[in-house]
Amino acid sequence: MQIFRSATLVVERDPEGALALILDVPDRSVNVVNCQVMADLDAALDSVAASKAPLLVVRSGKKSGFIAGADLQELVRIPDAASAEAFSARGQQLFAKLAAVPMPTIAAISGVCLGGGLELALACDYRLVFDKPSTQLGLPEVELGLLPAWGGTQRLPRLVGLERALRMILDRKRLNAAEAFRWGLADGLAATESELREQFACLAARAVGQGKRRFPSSFLFSGRWRGPLRTWRQRLLESTPLGRRLLFQATQRHMRRRLPDDMPAPFEALEAVRTGVYHGMAAGLAYERSAAGRLAGSMACRNLIQLFFQTQKSEKLPEELRGVTPAEVHRVGVVGAGTMGAGIAQLAAFKGCKVVVQEVNQAALDAGLERIEGLFRKAVERRLLTEPEALERLAAIQGTLQWDGFDSVDVVVEAALENLDAKKAVFRELEARTRPDTVLATNTSSLPVERLQEDLKHPERVAGMHFFNPVHKMPLVEVARAPASSASALATLMHWAVRLGKTPVLVRDSPGFAVNRVLTPYLNEAVLLVTEGWAIEHVDRVMKRFGMPMGPLELLDQIGLDVAAHVAQAMQPVLAGRLGPNAAFEKMYRAGLLGQKSGRGFYLYGGRKPKGNVQAQQLLRSEKSAVSSPALPAAARAVEGRERMVLLMVNEAALGLSEQVTANAEALNLALVLGAGWAPHRGGPLRYADDRGLADIVQSLTALAARYGRRFEPCSELKHRAEANKPFTQPLHALV
Repeated sequence: MQIFRSATLVVERDPEGALALILDVPDRSVNVVNCQVMADLDAALDSVAASKAPLLVVRSGKKSGFIAGADLQELVRIPDAASAEAFSARGQQLFAKLAAVPMPTIAAISGVCLGGGLELALACDYRLVFDKPSTQLGLPEVELGLLPAWGGTQRLPRLVGLERALRMILDRKRLNAAEAFRWGLADGLAATESELREQFACLAARAVGQGKRRFPSSFLFSGRWRGPLRTWRQRLLESTPLGRRLLFQATQRHMRRRLPDDMPAPFEALEAVRTGVYHGMAAGLAYERSAAGRLAGSMACRNLIQLFFQTQKSEKLPEELRGVTPAEVHRVGVVGAGTMGAGIAQLAAFKGCKVVVQEVNQAALDAGLERIEGLFRKAVERRLLTEPEALERLAAIQGTLQWDGFDSVDVVVEAALENLDAKKAVFRELEARTRPDTVLATNTSSLPVERLQEDLKHPERVAGMHFFNPVHKMPLVEVARAPASSASALATLMHWAVRLGKTPVLVRDSPGFAVNRVLTPYLNEAVLLVTEGWAIEHVDRVMKRFGMPMGPLELLDQIGLDVAAHVAQAMQPVLAGRLGPNAAFEKMYRAGLLGQKSGRGFYLYGGRKPKGNVQAQQLLRSEKSAVSSPALPAAARAVEGRERMVLLMVNEAALGLSEQVTANAEALNLALVLGAGWAPHRGGPLRYADDRGLADIVQSLTALAARYGRRFEPCSELKHRAEANKPFTQPLHALV
């Protein structure tokens, strides 16, 4: 029997008198908390409080999950800090009202329970979680430059403990169902439907018998901290004022060392937790509200939310492909079972495709299939799949030394060695071995896709589909349009990339596409700094402070110096006259310093932590650059070094945009953030240029050009936009 109904939720009473509050936001694939939901929940709780029911269960009416968080489309419309603070206060008051209903409450969680969704669940007395791969609980707000602002910074530490709460809030750790139960975030755990019913019956009986959980109430609003002491570590660190102070100090030191500059959200979140511990929950909630006001208008928050919307937008076909119907991809061929080929094959099978992998000899094929099996083992270890599911998907992959099975595939991805003649021979073979409607893609980013279309009867079938290494982790796929590529082929690859869980960006077929095009001058400049006497670790540290997840020299080691030398050579058609070949790449390659794959590169690998390679340092310092860094104080030298690396990327991005490497600046920014790790909170190189001011960018590049040469000359696109005061990027509201 229904006792309340609104646009987003319904409250039903079962025969035993218990209530179920079922949230189902219309026209949304997942539940989100928006103003309508908040108003409906507020009214529903009045009915619940007056019902005299013995129990209230809060659950989702959607199969996709519990609640994915707050509605960001409403958040971006908040005009100022005072409005953001009021929005935080409204959520705090609403969840306090849920916590105060007279009957015990259970949150039944299956699937995603993130951000505001977890804050709602924390306001319930008990939580039951369904153990399936999609279930995850977390407070990831700092990923968007925000903090949990509806009581999350106060309730979570009191439930799971300080250190664990800080890991979830500051490190964005998302718990699966088993972890949530082990950490005390959940009170019941079920792995099957029948077990879910049994566990719910047990937890409901416990809730009705024990009543509301009063253990937080005696101290939540007092200055005296009491938290769970489930482990010896919690007893040691969290049970005394000294231990808690040491924990906060160590966390702050770690953050200052690891977090980039201009990223205030984690520090605000830490201070909200600390305020609640030392001064009580009321003070903690007040700090949470004020911090929400400060952060909502910050540049980091604006940029991170913009990237979120741009990522969502990329799941739809770009404007130039609208109206084209992509083909569905069920069977996939992969040519080459090396690191990239094996990764692509495993990902395709993981997402439910039948896959056939071709190699030139049995040893290479066996090695590739072993790589694929290892990736599935890791997926099981990470609880992304059960063991039977992994075995089933592994069985969907077959290997061949000929072309068996290629006559029935929908898409082929070629990931063979970077040799143009060999690749052209492969595509001639593929044209003869596959159906006329099969899309043929190459994973290259260093060779022109146009050259692979030569001599084919149907070049329109061929396009680029550039994955990044490691395939199962890196979110970006560059889909490259060559002159003859059909809209149908491009739409099919874009659509399939989304099905694979990737973010596709459509790029023009040109050397390096978008990401390697912008990365090459940056990586080259990092190496030049080493030749000028910079310590390897110092170069990387400067860029990690800027916000890159790894430094440029670490990245080169991961790519491999042999691959980097090849890519740098392939980039010469667009860099000639501005940036010549760097002899240091070839010299390291000849010395066997290939990076991680050889155990030695800019760093030495094999120990607990990579160490700067003195041999590489000495080798490169013998390669003196044409101009050395002027004698500057250490701090000024670090600033200039950062400027050199960052502004070369900005300049190359602007030049690439003028050549229509991507359709717009937002797409290029997204590609650089997802594919190259450009500091996300800075929004990408062209957003960074807009935020800093185009006139300042041009002036700084001009000064560097006078000192270091024409590679720093600002491109005409930058100068034109600076003179016209015409930014690269659109306002955030234009993307929503």
